[in-house]
Amino acid sequence: MATPDSFSSGHLDIDIVIVGGGIRGLATAIALHRIGLKNLVLERSDALRATGAAFTIWANGWKALDALGVADTLRPNYPQLEGVRGFSNSSGVHKDVPFIEKHTGGSSTSRVESRCVERQALLETLANALPDGSIRFNSKLVSIYKKNGSPFTTLELADGTSITAKIVIGCDGVHSAVAEWLGLEAAKHSGRIAFRGMSVCPPGYHAIETMMVQIWGKGMRVGLVPCTGKRIFWFITKKLQPQDTHMSHDSENVRRAALEMVRGFPKPMEELIESSSADTMSIAELRYRWVWPWEWNRKLAEGKGSVTVVGDAFHPMTPDLGQGACSALEDAVVLARCLSLSDVKLEDINLKWGEEEERNIEKCFQQYWGARKWRVLSVVGGAFVTGTVLDGSSSFLRFIRDWIWFPFLSMSHLPYFASSSDCGTLPFPSTSSPHPHEL
Repeated sequence: MATPDSFSSGHLDIDIVIVGGGIRGLATAIALHRIGLKNLVLERSDALRATGAAFTIWANGWKALDALGVADTLRPNYPQLEGVRGFSNSSGVHKDVPFIEKHTGGSSTSRVESRCVERQALLETLANALPDGSIRFNSKLVSIYKKNGSPFTTLELADGTSITAKIVIGCDGVHSAVAEWLGLEAAKHSGRIAFRGMSVCPPGYHAIETMMVQIWGKGMRVGLVPCTGKRIFWFITKKLQPQDTHMSHDSENVRRAALEMVRGFPKPMEELIESSSADTMSIAELRYRWVWPWEWNRKLAEGKGSVTVVGDAFHPMTPDLGQGACSALEDAVVLARCLSLSDVKLEDINLKWGEEEERNIEKCFQQYWGARKWRVLSVVGGAFVTGTVLDGSSSFLRFIRDWIWFPFLSMSHLPYFASSSDCGTLPFPSTSSPHPHEL
């Protein structure tokens, strides 16, 4: 691994480069370290991006965090959610649904693990699990290319640094430069937008402290998720209007717009939005990428060699199943396991590199895509359909939502997608240093 002093502008030779130092990139870095592959994470910001609200981590996400060796650091701080309370502000239909799953035969049940984790806490926990010198800050990627016939990939950074890498893994989000270079289509607009923030539960609303709450209106949905202590993660999703595309992302503008949308909704929505801290508030257009399984060989970088993508760079999805972060954590574990169980020898990456080694890594990445494609298809599609129906942007969709979807499905889609996936474990224990080094 390069030392801190060698991270000045100029030229670097790095075996494995991970582009993006968010949740996805750090999880991928940990997974690779756990199988003995050193790597360097490039983060465009000057520090960990701690702004933001929270993630709902479901059972499949916790299994991935267990595989990464960090789950037990987080679990004691975040209570398990008991279930969801759904209420239609249009028809008055309401119901409480516990987060449970039936075991084979239906004779026994158990609770589906679900906890709301603050973004900053998750980010810092992952960073603390990496060895010193793992993250290079102020490292914005401006171009990526391969020279004809070369098994190496070159990354040019905004500070003038040029990096020659054997393996590149893009974890750089919905607007991924790595995904674009691979030839993946740009993420599609879902026609919806989301507002998010964190606040403190006001006195007298004890149910919110243990249960997720969703309130459905006409063309919009409001959600409340208890986090830690009395902190509440809230969100609003709605149909995208022309004026929304020009809205300032300034926190006070977001607050004013959110307050206007919840006029007439049950308390304590207005109070929660009013008291939200500015650094947790955000607005984002919701996007997704749909790839049919039989299109993967054609669309997912065939012939691009030892370059791949993870998380939102791979399969952006709408947040309606709470599976965005969970799926990215699963990606990291599955990718690392594909590398560890393949015919690729670690010394081939560390000591020598040529066309044969690159082809072997490309085969590993194809196995990774193959292992993830059906899960990705179901989650991306399920999230899109769920959000479209539950937001209820037309009288027909509201009828489906209030009188068919809710009475018969009873929000069971949330625990179903959480309990129907298990990314497995990693074969070797971690040897990572407990402290990251910020550069």
